[in-house]
Amino acid sequence: MSALIGPGERPRAWLYAAALAVASCGSATVAPSSPVSAPTLVSPPDDTVAAQPPMLTVNNATSTAGGTRTYDFQVADSQTALGAGASLLASSTGVAEGAGGQTSYQLNATLASSKRYFWRARAVQGATDGPWSSVFRFQTDAAPNAPPIIQSLFMNTDRAEVNGQIQLTAVVVDQEADPASFVYEWASAGGAFTGSGASVVWRAPGSASPAVQELKLTVIERYTVTDADGRSQSRENRATAMVTAYLNDSPAELSALALTFLDDFVHSERSPEYCVRNFSDNCRGKADELGDIQRNRAAYIIDPTRSSFRILSISYNTPGNTPGQATFATVLAPCAFASTEKATGIFGVATGTCRLTNVYEGRQWRLCESNFLPPLNSVFDAFSRRFAF
Repeated sequence: MSALIGPGERPRAWLYAAALAVASCGSATVAPSSPVSAPTLVSPPDDTVAAQPPMLTVNNATSTAGGTRTYDFQVADSQTALGAGASLLASSTGVAEGAGGQTSYQLNATLASSKRYFWRARAVQGATDGPWSSVFRFQTDAAPNAPPIIQSLFMNTDRAEVNGQIQLTAVVVDQEADPASFVYEWASAGGAFTGSGASVVWRAPGSASPAVQELKLTVIERYTVTDADGRSQSRENRATAMVTAYLNDSPAELSALALTFLDDFVHSERSPEYCVRNFSDNCRGKADELGDIQRNRAAYIIDPTRSSFRILSISYNTPGNTPGQATFATVLAPCAFASTEKATGIFGVATGTCRLTNVYEGRQWRLCESNFLPPLNSVFDAFSRRFAF
């Protein structure tokens, strides 16, 4: 049946469409869907910065076709270049399907820095080519900038007294820039730094606790790169190094050693072995003092309430009598030991000067020798001469 058209009328669009539909009935063909699905792209994620050279990874395709399934990969520097063999930057065919649901292709082409690239993949099973996946992009990073290297971090000494100073100097090298342009950040848990750049002075804190201080240097190189879209980006490289400083408050430490030892000595109930616990094993004086105390304990009973001692002076084996780098020190302490001789019952006070020597070892002071000398500008009395110390 044909439609009636009045004079001067044009066929309406829907009439044409209907006519075409009728004309094509029975002869239309629909492209068959592929029995192999397209893989989905996984890594690198779309439009992210990828390592060089990138590993391209897809989720495996599914298929109802028979035969071994492999994968084709294409990489180009533009989306339009994909598929045109001559314009491809890289391609691979017959990549074996990976286990675990994913397949990867290691791109081995040399890629330019700060550039965007495009890639896609498809599955092939037997003689059947699956459809190409969607297209992902990835960017390459800017040309690598090697971080600075701290070749050495030198201290003029690793030992400091409280409020003392240590000079630190760093030697830094870099492939691209002058290390003088870098930022040098010095840090420590205690104390303070003066100066800037690669050479500074660290002033120790006013307390030797903690006795170990970590002095840390961070070198920061700041630079600018251009990304794949021509935009500037700020970057930085960092390098760190650390050295250890050991703190002492020598006057306080030496005084404490001397007073502790003398307090132990005047308490006859404390064993000779306990009294010499702070002596160095490397000093012969430890064994000598142990024997002296054993003889004293056998012959005397000391009354600690009527005994006395105090620190008179501390001297060091350094120019200017400064403790900074001293390895040996002498403490003089006037002493008076109120004691009773066990054999005779005679009570007396042994008066003299206790001379205690000390050695610096293992980052700390240790007692070395102990001697009982006559009082300053005087001589021993008879009781003091018999007294064992």
